[in-house]
Amino acid sequence: MAIVSGMPPILRSRRSAQSGAKIMTAAYVVVYTENTALSALVYLFMGAEINLSPMQAGDVIDIRMRKIVVPGGAWVIHDELPYVDAQPPSHPSIHIGPIPDIYGVEIAMRQTAGVLRTIETEFYDAKRLGQV
Repeated sequence: MAIVSGMPPILRSRRSAQSGAKIMTAAYVVVYTENTALSALVYLFMGAEINLSPMQAGDVIDIRMRKIVVPGGAWVIHDELPYVDAQPPSHPSIHIGPIPDIYGVEIAMRQTAGVLRTIETEFYDAKRLGQV
C-alpha cells in the first residue's frame, strides 16, 4: 500500500547577496529587488534591517518600498518614509517586516539633505526549495 504525504512546500530563508554597504545619492537608487514572476510561485520577502546610525543632524534619508501586484503590472508604492537627523542611540536601525510576494518587491533609498552617507543594509528572502 502506498503512503501519500501531505507535506507543504518548504521555504529556505537566506541573507540576500544584495545586502551590504549602500552609498547614498540624491536620486532614488534601488538597493534590493526580487521577483519570481517567471515561475509564478509565491515567495516571502523575509524583511530588512537598515542601520541609520551614520546619520547626523540635518540629514534626510528616504526609504521607499514598491511592489508589483498584478502580472505585467507597474510598480506601486507600498510604503515610503523619510528619516530625519541623527537617529536615537537606543534605536538607530529600522526593520522592514515580511511580505508575501509573487511579482516583485523593490526597496530604494536616497538622501535629500546633509553629507552623503554610507548605510549598511541586510535583506532576507525565502524561496521554495529547489528554486533559485
